[in-house]
Amino acid sequence: MHRNKAKNSCFQRTPALCGLVCCLVAGCKMTAPMHVWKASKVPKHGIVRVAVAPIGGKTDATDRLLAAMQRAQPQPNPMLAAMYPHELSQVGGIQLVSYDNQPNDMATLSSARLAGMDYILQGNIIDEELDIPPPEPTPKRRFRLFKPKEKLEYLTVHWSIVDVSSGQRIKEEIVSIDRKQAEKEYPELMMFAQGNDSRVLMASAKQSWSMVAPSTETTQAMLDLPWFMPGSSQVRKGNGYARQGNWQAAERVWQEAVDQHSWNTAAWKNLSLAATAKEDFQLARDRLKHADTILPGDSTFPTLTWIEQRQRDYHKSLDLAPPATGWTLPDPPQSVRPNEVPASPPRELKDMPWWTAIPFVPPPGWTWKQWWTQPIVL
Repeated sequence: MHRNKAKNSCFQRTPALCGLVCCLVAGCKMTAPMHVWKASKVPKHGIVRVAVAPIGGKTDATDRLLAAMQRAQPQPNPMLAAMYPHELSQVGGIQLVSYDNQPNDMATLSSARLAGMDYILQGNIIDEELDIPPPEPTPKRRFRLFKPKEKLEYLTVHWSIVDVSSGQRIKEEIVSIDRKQAEKEYPELMMFAQGNDSRVLMASAKQSWSMVAPSTETTQAMLDLPWFMPGSSQVRKGNGYARQGNWQAAERVWQEAVDQHSWNTAAWKNLSLAATAKEDFQLARDRLKHADTILPGDSTFPTLTWIEQRQRDYHKSLDLAPPATGWTLPDPPQSVRPNEVPASPPRELKDMPWWTAIPFVPPPGWTWKQWWTQPIVL
């Protein structure tokens, strides 16, 4: 009995040693890209009918952006029905642009109502730099202490979502994207879009469609990276496949690891992420149950939280009912408004843990004024 007490006190007094043991056994963390669903920003459920208005702005890029919107429309998407300016003008029988080639909002609203649309997507180009000539080749032997900054193509568009029934704007957003950002967030454009201008236009169009239609985006899934466990080399091999986006090959390798070492928690947790990648959320939960918590604490809770959030986004995007078994975790609390003061005041400084008393940094939940006016407690 005394021996057990001594062992417990040892672990309580040496948290750094415990953390080192956890790191050596369970390993570290690494990320892998995964395509997940993202819900639209309009309140309507079911099929959304959107009318794309003529795009405004004193630039020649308006027609090119409108063409990119047509090419980037999510296809096939049973939750979206779209109409474009030339179709709206035929329905209403009126010109949708004024004499100075600027959109006529009243004419667009009238045509959208006749066509039975739910929303109007209005865009106005604020700033753009697209027609950038390629850089001149420099001599190889020429020495430069500072390389000139590369000039990037970019496009900034202000979008508004108008409710057709009321004629009121319900959402506004600025979409600004440059070439490097487009290549990072939409790598598939490197193969299909020809030219830097086309990549920026297509990326801007894809990001704009996500305002009114369910879409997919790339997020980073947190993989377990074990080192000193049986089967660790197989898990790391699967992680390499996952980091390349090949979740199917990663799943095969991780399955081989758990077949040989059924208590490898890292392999089971990564297998649950592989099931999430193919939208089999029940399988993901079943696999996560096999991840035994060898070390103190529930090590699967962060993974479970991440998987359930992806499933909630999936159900919301496709207008699906909650699962028959219900959600595992409670509904997230409502977000606090930016200028809203929390109802409960922060705790007294003397009641705060010692590790929150970092010099020149207010504790969690404190404002700078509360921090500086609090009496010093020694």
